Amino acid sequence: MNKNPKKNPGTGQSLLLTIIQTGTCAVIIAAAGCLKLIGGSAYSLTASWFFDKYNSTVFVTDEEGFSPYRDTVSITEKNKPFLESSAKSSKKINITLKPPLADMTVTSGFGNRVIDGTEQFHKGIDLSAAEGTDILAAADGTVAYAGEDNSYGKYIVIEHQDNIRTLYAHCSQLLCKMGSKVKTGTTIAKVGKTGNADGAHLHFEVIADGVNTDPEELLQ
Repeated sequence: MNKNPKKNPGTGQSLLLTIIQTGTCAVIIAAAGCLKLIGGSAYSLTASWFFDKYNSTVFVTDEEGFSPYRDTVSITEKNKPFLESSAKSSKKINITLKPPLADMTVTSGFGNRVIDGTEQFHKGIDLSAAEGTDILAAADGTVAYAGEDNSYGKYIVIEHQDNIRTLYAHCSQLLCKMGSKVKTGTTIAKVGKTGNADGAHLHFEVIADGVNTDPEELLQ
């Protein structure tokens, strides 16, 4: 009988891999902590890059490229049930929102619309305004994200009570940072045409428990 059986080489490799992965995670967490302490442009740029990559990969759910961080989604038989549930969210929303612009004119509403012959679902409303117009917080809350991506351009997401968020996109300038506390009517950004926008306007969304709902139904 062999009293000294050979060790499984896979065990040592697995242990080494675990150590490497743990060390890598520790380095990433430490770097993120340092950037958070430093703040400024380094942290903002890193956060913007991360969310841009995160939004364009993690949230993609099917081959049509559906992502909750696009203001329109092409309607297919596959995603139609989800879009219908978004349009008819059953969540009772106990919050009243004030218009994000002092002079609010809706140029494109919430729901289905046809663009270049393709039926699409618009997840918010578009509001006409001149570039540089003040964008106002629709309710008290905390800035959950302030950054930029290819679709929304420069945009802000504010977290409100009851897991409700508002999103303000295509801004020319952002005037608050992630983590900032804002009051209703606070100027948080300026109207612009960044990202996928033909001209200056504000794209405004309301998301309740992760589901988009019609902002016009909640605005005073």
